[in-house]
Amino acid sequence: MSKRVVMDFDNTLGVRGCDVDDGLALLALLGTDDVQVEAVCTCYGNSDIDTVTRNTERMFAELGIEIPIYRGCAGPDAPKSDAAQFLAEVAAANPGEISVLATGSMTNLKGAALIDEGFYANVREVACMGGVTRSLVITPGRIMDELNFSCDAEATLGLLAAPCPTTIATAQNCLPAFFRRDDLAREFGAESWLCRTVDYWFGDMDAAYAWDGWTCWDLVAAFAVARPHLFEQHTMEVTLNRRFLEAGYLEQAAEGAPTATVSVPAIADADAFRAEAYEAWRAAFARLGIL
Repeated sequence: MSKRVVMDFDNTLGVRGCDVDDGLALLALLGTDDVQVEAVCTCYGNSDIDTVTRNTERMFAELGIEIPIYRGCAGPDAPKSDAAQFLAEVAAANPGEISVLATGSMTNLKGAALIDEGFYANVREVACMGGVTRSLVITPGRIMDELNFSCDAEATLGLLAAPCPTTIATAQNCLPAFFRRDDLAREFGAESWLCRTVDYWFGDMDAAYAWDGWTCWDLVAAFAVARPHLFEQHTMEVTLNRRFLEAGYLEQAAEGAPTATVSVPAIADADAFRAEAYEAWRAAFARLGIL
């Protein structure tokens, strides 16, 4: 039986100056046989909600992806949106069946919980990408800021305290999901749609962090849902502290602190992870007729 997934993402694949990982994570899910992506919800994060929504509509039209799109919240102080309404309704109508994959800000989830206080109890699970467990040093002297959890610390705190199973692809645990230009050219061809679409991001990461590739952060959260055999499974007791979450910091909870237990899977074998990413992307491209 297929796992039913709603993806809540800040998709900027193809937007110059913005990350490519959300769109690639979705394509990997579309190339996984036992996953059914029922809808996507857009959220702010990599860019503003207008840019993310327009880009997602453009991408779906260009690639022939026929999945409903629900526009998300514009910011942490505006938690009402079509996406929040949809999330609340689909979870209530299908208790225990919907996996939510959240790879941007968490405001749509906050909005869904405001609409229906039983939202988190209704979902099967929430898997998300976000959080740092220490400074995210990319190259010596260059630290990358956390984005997703820090966008809306209140929403993140609500998720961590929720009753549903929660899986977090932390930034540190995502680092092995690293791709180089030559790797993609070898697998798909330098003139392929994939290589042409993501090429700008190699330049951006080199300029910002002297990195010879990039991490596909959100793919880790997607595969934690779709391909759990790729991971070593771990749990973490995290402190429920809004001020820490304003920096996206997940603290290993000290004794006596308010805590929540979350899953923090770690990639077991980076080469095997990449091999299955290539397999999933090829399957999606074949289904969509992408060259």
